[in-house]
Amino acid sequence: MKRLVVFYSLSGNTREAAKKIAEDLGADITELETEKQMPKSFAARIFVGGGQVMFNYVPKLKPLGNEAGDYDEIILGSPIWNSKGVPAINAFLQDENAAKKVTALFFLSGGGETGKGLDAIAKKLPNLKNTVSLLDRKHKDSAQNEAKIKQFIKEITNR
Repeated sequence: MKRLVVFYSLSGNTREAAKKIAEDLGADITELETEKQMPKSFAARIFVGGGQVMFNYVPKLKPLGNEAGDYDEIILGSPIWNSKGVPAINAFLQDENAAKKVTALFFLSGGGETGKGLDAIAKKLPNLKNTVSLLDRKHKDSAQNEAKIKQFIKEITNR
């Protein structure tokens, strides 16, 4: 099975998890990048990102390095902003063929609340089978991420 890990990362947390998951699955990896970059300062990122989520903004993405159509399965990774998925993920999921190939989803959260974000994105993923909620590396319980990723990989490979 040919797999692709597609993810969006602003602070590097989701990127770190995506690299580990792709390596363990022997999958290719592609990072989603928006044409318009987010601000550099943390405060401005919170303001801009929160506003984008609140107003359901869908940005234009830069061309992907790997085409989703070339893969049997996509594993999707997203941070949680404002208890929701991020605009770049929503832009990627506008491609219904790509959305149909997403069978697994991993989320990263600074506060641990991922339920609303998972529910919002899961509605767009008709073939979703596996999910895992991970914590920002600064979170006091982030040491659990490694075991959660191992279990997530096991679930994906044992289907």
